[in-house]
Formats: sequence, C-alpha cells, structure tokens
Amino acid sequence: GGETISPQYRKKPLPRGYVHSDCRQGLKVKPQKGKVIIFYSLDDRGQMDPLSLHGACPVIGEDDIKWAANKWIWSAPMGFTADD
Repeated sequence: GGETISPQYRKKPLPRGYVHSDCRQGLKVKPQKGKVIIFYSLDDRGQMDPLSLHGACPVIGEDDIKWAANKWIWSAPMGFTADD
C-alpha cells in the first residue's frame, strides 16, 4: 500500500466513472525510504498535461506511515509575492 499511481500511464484513457481512490489501473510506484518521484505537469508548449495526473493509494498496514512533501517549481512568475 501507499503507492503513487499514474492512472493514465502509456496514455490509457480513464475509465468511465473513474474515482481518484481507485488504484487498480496505471503505473504504481511503491514508496522507498530516501527516494523521490518527480512529476512535470506541463507539456512542451507549457500547457497542462492531463496525462500527468497522479495520486496516492491508501496505506494498508496498521503501523505503516507514508510521508510526503511537495516542492513546487514554476515555469513562469505566479504572482504569489511582490517579486513575481
């Protein structure tokens, strides 16, 4: 449990009625201590890439813990600060 999943791996379409908690379809990557997964969510034109959709499968074990952290890197100023 606790995998990161890319449900549209190999450009598979999402099934009708797909819910984000469904971890049956797609590429699943098991968490490993000290490892990182990087997602680039834009295509080569700088547009949102719908195939970059990813999610987290439930952690199954009672004593299992999955830690996660995000580091956002923007390709253009976002206007969040006066410096943008």
